[in-house]
Amino acid sequence: MTPHRPALAVAVALTCAAAAPPADAAFTLADIDFWVGPAAGPGISQAAIVIDFAYPGAPADPPSLAWGYRWHSSETRTGQDLIAAVVAADPRLSATGIEFGFIDTLSYDGDLNGTPDHTHPGFNPATGRYSNYWVNNAVIEGTAPLFAEAGHVLPPNGHPFAAIDPGTWVFSSTGMAGRPLADGSWDGWIYAIDPVAGPREPVAALVPEPATAVFTVVAAAAGLTRRRRSSPAQPLPANAPPLRR
Repeated sequence: MTPHRPALAVAVALTCAAAAPPADAAFTLADIDFWVGPAAGPGISQAAIVIDFAYPGAPADPPSLAWGYRWHSSETRTGQDLIAAVVAADPRLSATGIEFGFIDTLSYDGDLNGTPDHTHPGFNPATGRYSNYWVNNAVIEGTAPLFAEAGHVLPPNGHPFAAIDPGTWVFSSTGMAGRPLADGSWDGWIYAIDPVAGPREPVAALVPEPATAVFTVVAAAAGLTRRRRSSPAQPLPANAPPLRR
């Protein structure tokens, strides 16, 4: 039975409306693919980290990438915990200085060939650029708008890339070790001269394929086998007993 045309038109219109992105569509926590920590659920908090590799003189098409981090809400986590966990989980991402509470270099090897495609190359005394740390804050009405007080620990008012009422990127005055995460927090890293705007809107960092690790192990094993087979036979000592077949 063929649907009545007006009814069909209404159904199609409703379907299209449901599929259309909202006017405020922008990158949110829901757009992150690479998550570190426990699965989402009751009692689990989550935060995002955005690393923007763009700066004057950077290689062509530098990305701004986002990862997610989850932890049990009953526990305390900092920005240092966030970036350390993400770097440990993503073989494409590397950093130096985390254990000291600051970032010296940040690198991203997108094709896993051993050579970084994008990097924050450490402090540059000639330009004054370095990896600086930003957090996305909200200040509750009626509280002191001080970074170290209400603004530092609250989740963002919306998300930092919202078209309507976005959260605010604030340059960190405490550093990542002194930044307590809250459910919904956003951390950002850019290579720039302080102060500048926060990170650009990101895309989701890729999740490493399990096959990549398997291929690496298989290739290494195959190479070892080839080396063993191609090794020249060693002569037996003169007094060795005859081989038994």
